[in-house]
Amino acid sequence: MTNLLEFDNIHYAYPNCQESLSGVTFSIKKGARVALVGPNGAGKTTLLLMCNGVLEPSKGRVLLDGRPLRYDSRSLREVRKKVGLVFQNSDTQLFAPTVYQDVAFGPLNLGMTQDEIRSAVARSLAAVGLTGYEKR
Repeated sequence: MTNLLEFDNIHYAYPNCQESLSGVTFSIKKGARVALVGPNGAGKTTLLLMCNGVLEPSKGRVLLDGRPLRYDSRSLREVRKKVGLVFQNSDTQLFAPTVYQDVAFGPLNLGMTQDEIRSAVARSLAAVGLTGYEKR
């Protein structure tokens, strides 16, 4: 199995704070299911925000499909087509009046056609067992 996502010697510190991550190295194989656990403040969210380029490591590299992430707008748009994040408290993320519109937000902003959006929403809802909830 090939590595889908790799973290190579990742370091990160928020402004005026000590390092949140120091020398983190691991990989995730394609098709693997991974649980990231630890106490509050351990750096779990910081690490996850690096998966799609929301945060850039101060040292080290994040690789997607074997290629280092690049942090220019065009490259990040391509990364974010492959890597999305859903946070623990979903109520703070929902902003559209229906499930369909909320799920369609990403594909719409990627410039997909209405047919592509409908298909993407249907696939996404089916993948998480929410088919039939589109109008809620």
